[in-house]
Amino acid sequence: MTHSYLPLILTGFMGTGKSTIGKYLASKLHYSYIDLDTYIEMKEFKTIPDIFNEIGEKGFRKLEYKYLNDCIGKYDIISTGGGIIENDNSISLLKNKTVIWLDCDIDIIYNRIANDPHRPNAKNKSEKQLKDLYLSRVSRYNEIASTKVDSSKTIECVYKTILNHIPCEWSVLERITWTDSIVVLKLCHVIAEGASKLRNSQAKG
Repeated sequence: MTHSYLPLILTGFMGTGKSTIGKYLASKLHYSYIDLDTYIEMKEFKTIPDIFNEIGEKGFRKLEYKYLNDCIGKYDIISTGGGIIENDNSISLLKNKTVIWLDCDIDIIYNRIANDPHRPNAKNKSEKQLKDLYLSRVSRYNEIASTKVDSSKTIECVYKTILNHIPCEWSVLERITWTDSIVVLKLCHVIAEGASKLRNSQAKG
C-alpha cells in the first residue's frame, strides 16, 4: 500500500452493495480487499448476530473500531458495515481517509435486506423503521465521505463513477491493468532479444 489515496473505504447503509462493489474494484485494479464484518467474524470466531447477542450493539461498535484500525494498515480496499458511523472513534478515524459513500433508494435497500438474518439491525424491521434508521445516519455518512455514488446503477457504471471521483493517480490504474502490464513486459522482452541479436551479429561481423 504505497499510494496516498489508499486504503479506499466503502461505506453506506446496509444493502447498498459495499461488499459486491468492493470485490469488483479489487478484482479490476488488482488490489487487496477485505469486508470488515467478515474480518471481525474471522478474528472473533463468531457471527455478527452472535456478537450482537452477546455484547450488544455498543460492544460490537468497539470491536468494529478496533478491527477497522487493523484493516486500514493491511488492505487496499475495505467495505465497512452500515453502522460504522455509530461510533465516534470510527468517524474520527475515517475522516482523513478516502471514503466512498454508496447510496441508493430506500425501496431498493429494503428489497435487498428485508428479514436478512445476518443483519441484526434489519431483522424484523418494517420499511418505515429501516427508513427512519437510514435517515438517522445520513448526516454522518455525509460527514466522512469524500464523495457519494449512486449504487443502484450497474456495477460497471458504479466502478467507473468511483474512478472519476477519487484522486487522479488512482484513475491511471484503470489503464494499467495486469493484462496491459503483461503486454508491456512481452514487448520489452522482444526489444531486448532483438538488441541482443543485433549486438551478436555486429560482433561476428
